[in-house]
Amino acid sequence: MKNKFPIRYFNGSALEIFPTQLLDSGLKFFEETIAFKNDLTGETGIDGLLIDFNDGLRLQIPSGNWHVRISDGASDMIFFDEDISSTLLISKEKFFVEWEIALWLDGEPVFYHRFDPRGQSIHFWFGQAMGDNIALLPYVEQFRQKFDCRTTCTVPPYMREIVSKYYPRLELTEDIPDDSYACFYMAAWSNMPFAAAQDFRTVPLELLGKTVLCSPLIRRPLKKIFEPTAPRSIKEKYVCIAVQASGTNKCWLAPDGWDHVVDYLKSLGYRVLCIDRDRRCENYGLTIEMPRGAEDFTGNRPLTDRINMLAYADFFIGLGSGLSWLAWSVDIPVIMISGFSEPWYEFDNPYRIYNPTVCHGCFNDMRVDFSRVATCVSYKDAARKYECSKKIAARTVIETIDRLIAEKCVAPPRGD
Repeated sequence: MKNKFPIRYFNGSALEIFPTQLLDSGLKFFEETIAFKNDLTGETGIDGLLIDFNDGLRLQIPSGNWHVRISDGASDMIFFDEDISSTLLISKEKFFVEWEIALWLDGEPVFYHRFDPRGQSIHFWFGQAMGDNIALLPYVEQFRQKFDCRTTCTVPPYMREIVSKYYPRLELTEDIPDDSYACFYMAAWSNMPFAAAQDFRTVPLELLGKTVLCSPLIRRPLKKIFEPTAPRSIKEKYVCIAVQASGTNKCWLAPDGWDHVVDYLKSLGYRVLCIDRDRRCENYGLTIEMPRGAEDFTGNRPLTDRINMLAYADFFIGLGSGLSWLAWSVDIPVIMISGFSEPWYEFDNPYRIYNPTVCHGCFNDMRVDFSRVATCVSYKDAARKYECSKKIAARTVIETIDRLIAEKCVAPPRGD
């Protein structure tokens, strides 16, 4: 962003920000890659005075004897109240605030604006994580309906097809449109602590949208989010599994755990389909590969294909990863195995498996240096490293399978 004035950031005292979270990571990342690609063009009718909400509140103050007061119109909380000149003011808060801006020039009131997205062009910038996107899209659609605004979105390429199909009123764009009135960042940003009203690790991911857009809580909808687009293609009863995740710490590392589970499912008469993108991957010295006995349905397939496959499965077994969210969204039972996060973090799920007697939940531990969570951050010795995952027994997963079948009245094939 080209600007002739120096930038001054401001924020409300309610949001505690540590120095290491500031310009060296979060704000610099967003300035260089997202919102600051757009010049500030929001005209006010006053020469040199510009305003928009594409990176939080941005207010360009020209030279002169100005006094600026910025507050939250919903709470009357004062964010900024000073004399100022020749400065670009930018809020650290990037989430929904009912900004109220009042300006005086030479002691006379000359400008007032209250943030109002109704009828405006509003942009939503999504991150790369599938689970984040699936959890946050319903909030964006709710926002569009509530404010009757033109709603544009930047999503990763793999999400475009299902967004176009299941959210047709959300317009997909590569960048923030020139006429964008406001932009919000829809993800669990580890390097941007200002994108939501509270740290994303302290709230269930399915409720994160509320802290970004101050929306009512959206729990599981009464109907499926993603309906299948094709008829069932596999005659036999089957279960889908996924053993890969974006980090080793999210994987289930119990020795031969997946093999035991696959063998048990097959003993019940199920076909077991592995639907990971990769058949085999290596991460931090560990190799994660499709279990022996599972059928190979891996590959970089369109998500609509995965939806059609999941929709007719009896249930899904996976990790704290995007495919578990996809299965949840087609409304089939999900057995989720994860010690990396706390059991409340993902969607509300009666078949969530973890071991509370060992070290677990570092993902939601605010004491952990989150920049290192791609590997085990708690223990370096081989005996306890990844114990949150290694100490989840195959027996526990098998017992959960039996409970799911009994509670959901899913008759396994051998009972047909």
